[in-house]
Amino acid sequence: MLTLYRTPACPRCNGIQEVLEELAIALRVVEVRTAADLPEDVRSAGTVPVLVDGDEVHVGADRILEHVEELKDFKERWYKYQSDACYCDDQGNTE
Repeated sequence: MLTLYRTPACPRCNGIQEVLEELAIALRVVEVRTAADLPEDVRSAGTVPVLVDGDEVHVGADRILEHVEELKDFKERWYKYQSDACYCDDQGNTE
């Protein structure tokens, strides 16, 4: 499960949260007023927003969005190759 620490009045946080919800990935959203309100294990980030994905901590909207793109790509590949069937690309080559 991902955990997004965000402030209530952050427009970029709204966008991040929307994209994560669209991906339908388990997400817990925790609103904090300042970075000082972050839990001890991520307080060293020093700023909000913070996204925790397992052992990975992503700090700042730009870095979080980069990670979200990685998650999108992974999810697309997962669905593409999840069955026992062969996958053929547009030219008929199997992968």
